[in-house]
Amino acid sequence: MKSPIKHVVTLAVCFTALVVAVPGQSVAQTTIDELYQRVQQDVESEATHNDERLQRFLQRAEEREAMLENVQSKVASAEAQREELQQRFDDNESTLAELEEQLNQRSGNLGELFGVFRQVAGDLEGTLFDSMVNLEHPERGSTIESLAEVEDVPTIRQMRELWSLMLQEISESGKVSRFEAEVTRPSGQSDTVPVTRVGTFNAVAGDKYLEFSPESQALVELSRQPGGQARDSASELSNTSDGSQVGFSMDPSRGALLGLLVQVPTLMERIQQGRIVGYIILALGVIGLLVVVDRAARLTRTSRRIKQQLNDMEHAREDNPLGRMMLAYYENKHLDDLEVLSKKLDEVTFSDMAELRKGLPTVKVLAAIAPLMGLLGTVTGMISTFQAITLFGTGDPKLMAGGISQALITTVLGLIVAIPLLLSSSFLSSRIQQLGKIIGEQSYGMVARKAVNIAESRNS
Repeated sequence: MKSPIKHVVTLAVCFTALVVAVPGQSVAQTTIDELYQRVQQDVESEATHNDERLQRFLQRAEEREAMLENVQSKVASAEAQREELQQRFDDNESTLAELEEQLNQRSGNLGELFGVFRQVAGDLEGTLFDSMVNLEHPERGSTIESLAEVEDVPTIRQMRELWSLMLQEISESGKVSRFEAEVTRPSGQSDTVPVTRVGTFNAVAGDKYLEFSPESQALVELSRQPGGQARDSASELSNTSDGSQVGFSMDPSRGALLGLLVQVPTLMERIQQGRIVGYIILALGVIGLLVVVDRAARLTRTSRRIKQQLNDMEHAREDNPLGRMMLAYYENKHLDDLEVLSKKLDEVTFSDMAELRKGLPTVKVLAAIAPLMGLLGTVTGMISTFQAITLFGTGDPKLMAGGISQALITTVLGLIVAIPLLLSSSFLSSRIQQLGKIIGEQSYGMVARKAVNIAESRNS
């Protein structure tokens, strides 16, 4: 609402405007009354406008009051609801604590069961992963994996599945099964062949032992197979009919012992470890063996002929020492000097015995040289070992294995060669002595009979 001062100012401005608008002229049409009326009208109009504005303001103030009351009512309702919800929350917290306590009390055994289940499932997963039974039952891998990843209390169905897998593994460990499987050869080639599985321990294909690779879940043929007896048992097992019983060389360690067995050097590898000294010892042994065989054959033939001569003492033969001694006796039978006759017979006997003993000194020398050569190889091997220790230290035993192997193998080879040669030499010498004894007895007997005949002729 405008003040009276403002109306007066407005009126003065209007009047001045009239005077300024018509300078030098009389104001005929516009009068003070009209101006007053006009101002009065404006005042009334302004007052009406102000009244309307006041009414609208008052109306809005009432609306704001109503809105305030509404908001305050809502706030009060919200406060009441908050208090109610807080009370409910506190009640729920108390109830939840009671329920958790009851749950802990009631699920104590189930929690322990869950821990045991997870542990057993994890252990069984590792066992099944390393088992060659997976080749026949590949589906159980996903089953045990899902059971091992269970995060809640296991259900009865899950516990039955775990129990079933354990029983299956136990049952399969006592069975001999045949099936088709892919086998990787040492050359890298893979073939599908019939495989015979012995429990969870070994698998064979024909006469070849196989190794199960858990990483690739496949069978790999051993690059180096065990000895003949084991391979024969594998071949017999692969070719036998169902229901038959055969012997089999089984590795209960699931390949560990078999892996060590195939690493045992063969005879040729042992000989190669002896190096040049070992070859020399074997050459000496071969030479000695040839001499022994030759002497043994000659002695056997001579012994047989002497026995034949003993059975026919009336007819002397030149194919044996006894026969030649008898021929010498008959040729010198006319001599009356027994000493001369005896020397004639001894000459023939000694000559034949020397022929029989030919080669025995060589055998004795070889029997003595062989262990000395073995000692030489031992010293050479130890020198190589100490050189390896000087250069590389004792950190890696494999660097010293070559020298130690040479030292031991040459010693063994020397003894292996010397002992048979020494025994053979002793045996041959004993045979020669027996033959010499037979010839000597017959020689002395002939001389004695000659002496008796001379004595009888003199007495007569």
